[in-house]
Amino acid sequence: MNKIYNRHEDPFEWLPGLDASEDFIAPPSYTDLFNRCDQAYDDILTGDVLNYRLDELKAVLDKHQDLFDEADQLVTVYEGFDHFIYLYDALISAYQFTHDQGWNAYFALDDYSKFDMSIERHVLDWLKAYGDLNNTIAFHLHFNTDCDCNNLSYYRISPIGIHIHHDDLAKIFEFSRLYAAHYAELLIKYMDISWEEYHTLTEKEPLYYRRDNLFYYLSKNKNP
Repeated sequence: MNKIYNRHEDPFEWLPGLDASEDFIAPPSYTDLFNRCDQAYDDILTGDVLNYRLDELKAVLDKHQDLFDEADQLVTVYEGFDHFIYLYDALISAYQFTHDQGWNAYFALDDYSKFDMSIERHVLDWLKAYGDLNNTIAFHLHFNTDCDCNNLSYYRISPIGIHIHHDDLAKIFEFSRLYAAHYAELLIKYMDISWEEYHTLTEKEPLYYRRDNLFYYLSKNKNP
């Protein structure tokens, strides 16, 4: 194996793997690993839609962890394991989002409960503090917009069609609804724009360039 070759050296333009060459002769170790990756890939893709409870997803990750680690050591040299590596990596991302942001949402909601939210300054401080969390959650939940599986028990959170059960997203949904409700109230009050209008602004409209920075707009135009 060529240990110097790195097809990922340029992250924006990956090179072909050594195994893509017409004169590549696969050693037995390569063939064995390729077959195991191929089998694992097929085992994971048991249907058109990947529906998981969080504990089920964790079990899949645990089952194939060692294989992923083995294949990942060779990913900069060979491309024959990419299909399994990319799928497994997407499953990791789905698990981390659901688990990590679920806990972050829980703590954000707990923080919310500690203040008198009838005071607008407390609402503003909370929205500012958890803006990044809201953006992360919104990014993943947006994938469900293009979902046509019509399964009300599962929610798509991944571009490749990974779905998580609603019960495992409960805190994420609760936080997202609460954040959106308060944000919508401030949009109406200080920018005279509805939540729906806010999401349909185009670059031709001056308000578009302030649409994602309500707090800056407030600091410059109002004194809440």
